[in-house]
Formats: sequence, structure tokens, C-alpha cells
Amino acid sequence: GKEGNPSQPSTGSPFSTMPTQLEDGLGAAMRAIQSVPGADRVQAGADEMALAGAQKFNIWVTQGGLNRLMTENCPVKSLISCVVGGGGGLMLGAFLAPFDSVGGLKVAENATAKETAVATLRQTAAKSSSMGRTFAVIGAVYAGSECVIEKYRAKTDMRNSAYAGCLTGGILARSGGPLAMCAGCVGFAAWSTAIDSFMHSGAGDG
Repeated sequence: GKEGNPSQPSTGSPFSTMPTQLEDGLGAAMRAIQSVPGADRVQAGADEMALAGAQKFNIWVTQGGLNRLMTENCPVKSLISCVVGGGGGLMLGAFLAPFDSVGGLKVAENATAKETAVATLRQTAAKSSSMGRTFAVIGAVYAGSECVIEKYRAKTDMRNSAYAGCLTGGILARSGGPLAMCAGCVGFAAWSTAIDSFMHSGAGDG
């Protein structure tokens, strides 16, 4: 005999009802949890703990806890300086990339505008990345070492900046050998001391 056609063709996807089914399932699960004896007390206790924690945090911030964490905790100071220095290096590298005569833009004379734009972006990214890494290291090492030295000496003066600058300069120049490390130490110590002296002078305060 002849095969009959289906009396009622499918009119929708089997997944069309999934959002409704999922919502119903989640609602049933929540109702089951709420029906457990003591669930309301657990929820009330959790809310009370969250409120108490928020109040303690506000008191800690009001009493200067956040400021002490950022200015007296050496790892935190080092991390903040690393991030700030890295960000500054990225922006400075992007600004200086067009003026880089050593690693300047290298494209063929018959390069298209698209090829020139791509080469420019790559050069800018490379310059920014390089300076970002360098400034991140400088910020992290200098801030961390100055903080440790200040705590060890229990004094706040320009010697901390000089010692930290010497250490930072020596580390940055370590690939050049002992003589380069000594030069980096002296140069960075002098620069750090000069900056610190300027910041604590009338010009820096104004």
C-alpha cells in the first residue's frame, strides 16, 4: 500500500522550550532549598555576617587602613609601582616610537599603505612593550627596595632613595658586567636623590 503522510508536521525546534524548562527547574530547586528546616536562619546568619564584614571594612578604611596598606606594605608598594611604571612605559613607548631612529620603521619603497600601517603598528607595539617592561621593573625594584631599606633603617631620608636607586641601577645594568653595574648604581642613585630632593623642596611642594 501507499505510505501515508504525517498527520501533523513538526513546527518547532526541540530546544525552543529549554529556557522555560530551565527556569522551572531552578525555581523548583530554590523552593526545595528554602523548604529545608533552618534554611531561613542560615540565610539570616549569612546576611548578618556580610553586613558585619562591610561595617568592619568601612571602619578599617576610615581609620586609614587602606592608606597604610598602600604606603607601608612593601609588596603592595612594589606591585603598585610596577603597574604604574609599566603603564607609563607603554604610553611613553607609543609616543617615542615614531622618533626612533635606531629601530625605526623599515618597509619597502613600493610598500602599500596597508603594509606601511601594519609595520607602523608593529613597531609601536614593540617599542611600547619594551619600555613598558623596563619601567615596570624599575618601578617594582625601586619602590620595593626603598620600602625595605626604610624599614630596616627606621628612618625616612634621602639616603633611602640613594640606596634604592643604586640597587635598581645595578640590577638594570647587570647584563653589562661589574663596571656597567657600578655606573648604573652611581647614575641611578644620583638621579633618585635629585628627584627626591626636588620633591621635598619648595618647587616640588608647589
